[in-house]
Amino acid sequence: MGNHFGNKAIYLNSLNRSGFNIPAFISVNKNETFTVVLKRIKKELNPNAFFAVRSSSSLEDGFKKSYAGHFKTELGIKFDDLKEAWIKVKDALPMDDQSGIIIQEFIPGDYSGVIFIDLELKKASINALDGICKSVVEGWDCEQYYYSDWKLENKYVKNSYDCLAFVNNEIIKKTVNSSLRKEYLKKVVKESIKIAKHFKVPQDIEWTFKNNKLYILQSRPISRSIWTHSNNNMLFDSANIGESYSGIVLPITSSFAKKLYKDVYINSLLKSGVEEKKILTNSKIFDELIDTVYGRMYYRMDNWYRMMAMIPGFDRNNKNLKNMLSLNFDEKFDLSNYKPSIFLKLTYYPRILFKFIFFDKIMKRFHKEVESTIVEAANWNYKELSIKKAQYYINFLLNGIIKKWYLTIENDTMMMTLYGKLSKGINKKSHQKLLDFKSVSTKQVNQLSLLSKELCKDIQIKKSLEEKNSTSFKKYMRRNFEANKLFNSYINKFGGRFANESKLETRDINEDFDSLSDLLLTYSTMNTNLKESANKSETFFEGLFKKFASRREDFRLLRANMFGVFRKLSISIGKEYVKKGLIKNSDDIFYLDFEDIDGTIKMDDIDFSKINIRKKEYNFFKTFQPPSHFKVANGIWPSLFDSKVDQSNSGIGASRGKVTGRAVVLEEFSIPEKDSFDILITRRTDPGWTSLMAISKGIVVEHGGILSHASIVARELGIPAVIGIKNACKRFKTGDTIFVDGDKGVVEAISK
Repeated sequence: MGNHFGNKAIYLNSLNRSGFNIPAFISVNKNETFTVVLKRIKKELNPNAFFAVRSSSSLEDGFKKSYAGHFKTELGIKFDDLKEAWIKVKDALPMDDQSGIIIQEFIPGDYSGVIFIDLELKKASINALDGICKSVVEGWDCEQYYYSDWKLENKYVKNSYDCLAFVNNEIIKKTVNSSLRKEYLKKVVKESIKIAKHFKVPQDIEWTFKNNKLYILQSRPISRSIWTHSNNNMLFDSANIGESYSGIVLPITSSFAKKLYKDVYINSLLKSGVEEKKILTNSKIFDELIDTVYGRMYYRMDNWYRMMAMIPGFDRNNKNLKNMLSLNFDEKFDLSNYKPSIFLKLTYYPRILFKFIFFDKIMKRFHKEVESTIVEAANWNYKELSIKKAQYYINFLLNGIIKKWYLTIENDTMMMTLYGKLSKGINKKSHQKLLDFKSVSTKQVNQLSLLSKELCKDIQIKKSLEEKNSTSFKKYMRRNFEANKLFNSYINKFGGRFANESKLETRDINEDFDSLSDLLLTYSTMNTNLKESANKSETFFEGLFKKFASRREDFRLLRANMFGVFRKLSISIGKEYVKKGLIKNSDDIFYLDFEDIDGTIKMDDIDFSKINIRKKEYNFFKTFQPPSHFKVANGIWPSLFDSKVDQSNSGIGASRGKVTGRAVVLEEFSIPEKDSFDILITRRTDPGWTSLMAISKGIVVEHGGILSHASIVARELGIPAVIGIKNACKRFKTGDTIFVDGDKGVVEAISK
């Protein structure tokens, strides 16, 4: 059979050599010519057979992610049509040299399915249908059988099903009656146990019966256990986390974020009185509060529900969370194992009341502590840091400030609770009044405008900005005391505020002089003197909610500045790794995990070879956009290619007002010419987009909620905004005339 390319081919070959019944196949490198492939088919396969042409990527069927079914498969192909199928599969593969293509004799099965099996747990789940396996793999409604201790425990069946069958040499859709194939299922379980023993890890196995004979079509390791929790469901949602981590997020940031979420929320629960034993018992939940899929960050909402169930008031907190984040799920979970103890129920609310009384003082003290730490960190000599010294600073921050970051979670919880109470049953006008509160956004915009005008008074400084010459900019800034003072003041306060500010791999405002120049020049001609929001005739609890909401935005800015410190430390370590010859470029550090740089793992044990693999993976991830939310049921992942274009014009009216104007559609942050657009349309924003929002007359965002940063900024700046218009970036184009109705939450194209 020769060499095998991609994980799928390697697993098939392993099964074949061990005597399992595998349809005959060949595996070839995707860069091979079809003439060579044809010779191998004629030599090693039956030219008179029908064929299955499958991808076999190095990115598929791995232990961390399977990405099953996300590449190309062509079934029931005649010999004469193989070249066309070959080209289709080849074109869908990622740009790497390790990916291959499998050409396999096609088995037109009578009864087919997928089994997920775990030897350690003695559990199996089977999804099956009459006909070929394609309909099961694609997630069609099918028979479901659940095994525990290798005995049939439960099943789901209907009277009839639609399936795909191979009839008269073509694949057709047909309706069949349900029937329990006990002997077939028994054979599948028995053979799958052998396969799982062979690979020594849980398996996802595709199989089919033809003329009562069982064929194994392929087997892959299960990327995550489907029996971790009793309901077997995983819920992924990027609704709110996409504000902090939009688009592709490299491994160092995703692993860093995972660690922070785990540590912060564990500390938050401990401070709320949850027993340490309960947290340790359910540690898996905290390991996966967030996750990455195709390089994008998602909340694992099923784990959030489990975590929230550990404290009193789950039903109320759950509802408030959904409203605040505009979550799209309404799932039921068995949370009986996570309910709070009687002791916690008795002590929780007195504890909250005590904390509430002193909370304002506590947060003010913490705010000062964070600010002083950031000032201290600004004086560290990053250019001459050794790896050990940088690791010392990292752990100094993790064990100091970050350990206390749970306080911001407590602030957000109080804000969420008050919002749930206050927003219940009020009209739109009162709702908008409730959401009109102060944040740092207005201060930033005003200070940026003041700074820009002062800098551009100096002809030499303005010229260096126009020429994007950082050297001459620094030179002339040293000569202008007032301008330099204003600039340093802005950087000290807002230096961490830029697009994608939470990503450690993002260049900050001092490193990206081109973007800084565009920003300063744009604001130099603006007539900006925005008034800070005034809290008018509000009740005590309305004022309290606004205080918590404003504080949330303040700490998001402090977080951005703090992440800037971690960014500098990461780059310092990257440069030291380059000096030691461990990596080629300092930016390669971003493809490692955070544990690879914080001293948790010894340098000799770091796998630097994963850098190149991940670079290929992430280049592939950039080629498509997965949906903002999806569900994984019984271990079956849906297709994550967001190809459907929702045509709905309705979303959430986040900021009142109406405006008509020219649109600019931006997938990534950039500063267009001020007079070239009126309405900003984008997929999602983070706080670093504030400077762009302030020069817009209307805002349309695909993802976000009523308390997302885009919504808050739009209201504060008095800009009409609509959030939640799905696929807006696909439906509208730059130059279109758009009508935005922030009162009704409607967006319409006037002309294209």
